[in-house]
Amino acid sequence: MRIILVNKYWHIKGGAERVLFDTKELLESAGHTVEVFGMKDEKNIFENKYFIDYVDYRSIKGFKKIKVFKDLIYNKQAKINFRKLIKDFKPDVIHFHNIYHQLSFSLIDVVKEEKISSVMTLHDYKMISPNYSLFHHGKIQEECKNGKYYNCILKNCLENWSWSFVVTLEAYYRKIKKFDMYINMYISPSEFLKNKFEKFGFKGKIKVIANPLNSSVLRKGVVSREEGKGILYFGRLSKEKGLDSLLKTAKLTPEVNYRIAGNGPDLENLKNHVKQNNLNNVEFLGFLNKKELETEIVKSRLVVVPSIWYENYPMNVLESLQLGKLVIASKIGGLVEMLPKELLFEANNPQDLAKTVKLWYNKPFKELEELGQKLKKKAEQTSDSDKYLKNLLSIYEEIQRKK
Repeated sequence: MRIILVNKYWHIKGGAERVLFDTKELLESAGHTVEVFGMKDEKNIFENKYFIDYVDYRSIKGFKKIKVFKDLIYNKQAKINFRKLIKDFKPDVIHFHNIYHQLSFSLIDVVKEEKISSVMTLHDYKMISPNYSLFHHGKIQEECKNGKYYNCILKNCLENWSWSFVVTLEAYYRKIKKFDMYINMYISPSEFLKNKFEKFGFKGKIKVIANPLNSSVLRKGVVSREEGKGILYFGRLSKEKGLDSLLKTAKLTPEVNYRIAGNGPDLENLKNHVKQNNLNNVEFLGFLNKKELETEIVKSRLVVVPSIWYENYPMNVLESLQLGKLVIASKIGGLVEMLPKELLFEANNPQDLAKTVKLWYNKPFKELEELGQKLKKKAEQTSDSDKYLKNLLSIYEEIQRKK
């Protein structure tokens, strides 16, 4: 089979890209031919001549914003380049991941016009809300439910009036053009996200396939047998990830060391908070490559996911469980499907998080190891890469039959 994988980023930026790269590796290892489409970037691991020029919307100023906003809604250059790739490669299936803004939904017009089977993996909530995270001004917001996108402007859902206006226009344009209906199948990694889409009135057909475990880690057989010290957070440093709550917990538990790995827009604010509150038990590790991150996970006692938004099926939980480490996480979104209730705490509740930290951090290592191995086996069964590939190919074949 010939497949085009489409995503705006082709370097590791977050969990979506890890799923994307694993999908490419699994398809190619099974003998399928894969081509890619996205945006040029010096950090890209994969790139070809069809990629569009790099766009950083946040750095655009002045009158250039007019063209940029227009491209955000419908990028004609992306459409032209994508069509050229399709004409040359002649794919059987297009598999979309994150395409909004930089690539835009203009790509779906090509799929419609060329009559090619397509599927999209849902990594967030962009297809039901102008605000892809359903989170702004410090809390979850669902005011755009059932297509009431105008609330994004009224509530300033991107916390920037001009951006809120443009993404609202984008949402209405997508609705008018009925882009959603030209994707033959949607893949949700969690039951939670699927149910949320359906409650918002989404009409597309959705199937649940859990994100795959990273096959390269499985082959190496890396498993933590270390007792470990401290608690590790790794991922994007932004408001919805609940790091403000984590720092408050750090103050309540001065006997525990916390290590924070990653970058993001909230980094400086978090560092200032640590400095102003004399949190000597908090350390920032910066961005870590794959090997460095594995080392940090193994040498930690626990991993924490303190998110305060509707997480889908985050890879940081899977990767930690895969290495035999226990994860304590917020009782929210898809996290509830991934972990037993005794490892969950109330989101945005530092006191409950501190209680959970003390409970699990002080347990005998043997107990942590035994539960860690049990959850590792469960994760391997749910997110088995062979099962993921089999389910994915089944969807590809199904949408081709109905073409």
